[in-house]
Amino acid sequence: MTFVSFDPGTGRVLAHHAGMSATRLEQSLALAHEATQEWQQVAPAERAALLFRLASTLSAERDRLARELCLETGSLLADCLQEVERCAEECAYFAAHGQAMLPSARSQHGQLPLGLMLALTAGPAPLWQCFRLLVPALMAGNGLLLKPAEHLSRLVDVLARLLARAEVPEGLVTPLRISKEQVAGLVADPRIAGLAYSGERKGGAAMAALAGAQLKPVRLELARADVQLVLDDAELEPAVESVLNSCFRYRASWRQSEGGVLITPALADAFLERLTARLTGLRTGRPDEPGVALGPLAKSGQREWLERQLREAERRGGRIRCGGYLPDEEGWHYPPTLIEGTDPAMTLFPAWPAGPFCGVLRVPDEAAMLALCRQLSADGMAAIWTQDRSRGERLARALPFDLCRVNPDPYHGRHWPPDADPARRPALKEFCRGKTVLVSV
Repeated sequence: MTFVSFDPGTGRVLAHHAGMSATRLEQSLALAHEATQEWQQVAPAERAALLFRLASTLSAERDRLARELCLETGSLLADCLQEVERCAEECAYFAAHGQAMLPSARSQHGQLPLGLMLALTAGPAPLWQCFRLLVPALMAGNGLLLKPAEHLSRLVDVLARLLARAEVPEGLVTPLRISKEQVAGLVADPRIAGLAYSGERKGGAAMAALAGAQLKPVRLELARADVQLVLDDAELEPAVESVLNSCFRYRASWRQSEGGVLITPALADAFLERLTARLTGLRTGRPDEPGVALGPLAKSGQREWLERQLREAERRGGRIRCGGYLPDEEGWHYPPTLIEGTDPAMTLFPAWPAGPFCGVLRVPDEAAMLALCRQLSADGMAAIWTQDRSRGERLARALPFDLCRVNPDPYHGRHWPPDADPARRPALKEFCRGKTVLVSV
């Protein structure tokens, strides 16, 4: 199998890469298995030292790595710089705090490494998705076979060079350029102790099925519902800014989440006017150009797929307020698009298309908002916009999502304070297995 890397900004081929042969994959697997067994015996302090080296290497290579990401993903250069910084912060955080997350050696109930894991990533911020899995896996004492998305074949070489510069032991973390069929073979191999997957829900279901057939643990981080609920007493400007962040900035080239904007009639016209004005002022272009607010889509087929979805939305009663057309230019660009739904029960709502797109539905009241949100996956998030905090809290508690915020920007792609991330401590334990020692007296 040959992997082709494209520049989304021009549509031109960047490189062709041959996939791993069965022989080479077996050699990599054997080396990774051996390296993992050795790594499991390494003290947590030495694991932390490796993560500190990775953090330093990421910081030193920030500009070069960001440009590599920008070229192959189409994400804005400023966002790629932030992504590399975020990976460095993740390494530094677990290096500083990871030892405290693991039980002491004298504990009667401890946590042991799972072993050699297979990690697959597909979605926004590809370097971050890799490090989101790589860092806790290493701190817990595991080895990792790492497969990025197929259209990011250059990222395999970028990761390999980065790991070598950080002096990661050979075989401990192995980036792979392999096919889906080879993935299935790896999952069945007894040397693979578990799986980790980060990406869209359909792929996660497939990975869970493969892991379940082998009775192996699987860790999933899936695209989530992302809904904005604008009540009739909301402040408009913060709500508009939040929609720009969650639907158009940074995630627009990848966006796979469910959701959109639900708004009560009292504010709908004013909200749509402000959002339309902001969107028409967004500059699109090459992601490394100064002043560009929206880069191209990440993959070639997304434009045509998005176009089909929008035409279907129009047939269902949607009205395009801005964008919604294929531009006549090189690359995989698509203008920021806003569509208003005329029917609150519109069946398209649970599956808004990926891309620089936002759908807005007028709904009569909070009860209708709640009914629509219950069509979406529970592992999602919502932003509720209202000047009445008690009202917002009541609605938040009634919603099915596992993260609801009243009034703040809900965009989960931005930085968060390391100590404020609630997923960090459980993340490390998910790369371990429990062990209890009972001594008779």
